Amino acid sequence: MAGDTLPLHSPPHYSFSSRLARSHTAKRLVGLVAIILLAIIILPPLHLVRRDLGYIFRPLWDSPEPRFHIIPHYPRPAADSATDHWCGLHGWTASASRPTVIDAIQISTELDLLEIRMREYAPYVSLFVIVESDKTHSGAPKPLHFAQQRERFEDIARVHNARIAYRTVTDFEVVATGSASNEVKQRVAIGHVLEEERMAGHIPPGSLVIMSDADEIISRDTLDLLTSCRGYPDTMHLSVRNYRYSFDLPLRDEGYWRPKVVTVSGPADGGGVVGYNHARGSDVLLADSGWHCSFCFPTLDDIRAKMTGYIHNDRMSHPSLLREHDLRRRVCRGQDPFGMWPEVFSFKDLAAQSGRIRPEHSFVNVPTALRDDPQRWPYLLGGGCNRPNSAKPHLA
Repeated sequence: MAGDTLPLHSPPHYSFSSRLARSHTAKRLVGLVAIILLAIIILPPLHLVRRDLGYIFRPLWDSPEPRFHIIPHYPRPAADSATDHWCGLHGWTASASRPTVIDAIQISTELDLLEIRMREYAPYVSLFVIVESDKTHSGAPKPLHFAQQRERFEDIARVHNARIAYRTVTDFEVVATGSASNEVKQRVAIGHVLEEERMAGHIPPGSLVIMSDADEIISRDTLDLLTSCRGYPDTMHLSVRNYRYSFDLPLRDEGYWRPKVVTVSGPADGGGVVGYNHARGSDVLLADSGWHCSFCFPTLDDIRAKMTGYIHNDRMSHPSLLREHDLRRRVCRGQDPFGMWPEVFSFKDLAAQSGRIRPEHSFVNVPTALRDDPQRWPYLLGGGCNRPNSAKPHLA
């Protein structure tokens, strides 16, 4: 008909079956989105459950290090003339003269612990080998903290006629979480410095090299014993007591075995310094040789930096671990910074080491610097719960 027009586009005609199919597709899409969201919410806890079950049932599937032959540690007799007897108690003989002692350390941000360590060692150590990197072990940039405050440590060395050999490492790469490759580079660099010093004649045969991390401090009494006696193995491990966050929070365990003293061999024995490492080097362990104060930093920010920038950063299961309220609560209770179960190999130890730590109220057995000036580092002697979140004051 004239005047009648047809629409340019006819509206589509939907059958009941097609509308039903569209409805089912929409429901499937909504269901898929719901499953994805539910997985995002649930999977992290499931991951943590799997991790925690692995730690809880570790006694069923894992074995500890082979047992050490433990040498009991006796105090020095009151009379200096009794050195022969003192060494004999340990199965050793008195040394005709004190050997050269070298302390070799990789440093990151542990400046307070380094000062406490150097003050403990200064009467016995003639050379401090200190290696620092401009990056964390994860590869993130960081300041050269030791270099910025080097004079603070040179003062300690000068008083005791000791010397500091300082080197920097600048070739760290960004690595996957949990990787130890940059840490290994830093330890290798320490070995290179030790070899340079040996070739220059500063580390003669018979010298003792202390190999331990910055937070593993050997006691002055132990250094006195090691330099007064001879006859112990060329590599001997030194058991240290474990603490977390401060010296009033001791862990209920058997101590930490990784620190060691290595005797430098002479040309007749192949010569040279044993490569610097943190691994097991013998089956002999001297009891009660010092302290291992883990995460003993002046601020929560320093603790966060250690949690995220170093080898155990693969334990960072959630950003909430870094929140001030949550982190401070764990610090005050002495709980693991990552909220993890203890790494033990018996259910008895699991029960003993779980939960909050019972605070220690005696500070008789602490490093010398803390005994001499306990008010200087209050966060290490019972005041750690009140350590600031950030803005560490400079300690001259």
